[in-house]
Amino acid sequence: MRSVRTSIVLVAVMAAIPAVPLWGQSSDSSVFHRGQWGADFDISGGFVGAGLIHFRSPTQAAVLALSGGVSTAGSGNTSQVNLSLGARRYHAFASQLYFYRTFGIAGSYSHSFAGGGSGTTTNTWGGGLFGELGAGWLVTPHLALGAAWRLSASYEHSSWTAGLFSGSSDGFSVTLGAVRLTGQLYF
Repeated sequence: MRSVRTSIVLVAVMAAIPAVPLWGQSSDSSVFHRGQWGADFDISGGFVGAGLIHFRSPTQAAVLALSGGVSTAGSGNTSQVNLSLGARRYHAFASQLYFYRTFGIAGSYSHSFAGGGSGTTTNTWGGGLFGELGAGWLVTPHLALGAAWRLSASYEHSSWTAGLFSGSSDGFSVTLGAVRLTGQLYF
């Protein structure tokens, strides 16, 4: 419980940082510009994600991301798709280093099957809010490598069928994501 509280405090502190230039950065020293596009990608835990970035100003961008994956264990498998839309703020703290925070909405769908013959099938829909903290290093003016961490809160509805039986459940979850490696291509 203590780590959840610490994570929530960290996200609240990062959200409270104003979008002003840091460490002597002048407002026109950003490497990004209004109208610029980018691609965001990551690979973590068997799930692959990619997204589009569109800059509304040198420090603000809209982000649309799609991720998903398939996992298999024994006689079962799970497929998952996630879609998120958010607003991102960038802060440069050196000529090639920046950090960002993203807040937005997200939705998800997963389908899983476990067991042979008349096994259990589960479908889950969810939606909610997320916050993300990340940092990047511009290896070239068009390629950045970095890491990001996500906190999300969502409502989920699951329905399942097992032979002649079926049921459903509703729930609320808070997820503290693992740190994942990211990359961005800027055009």
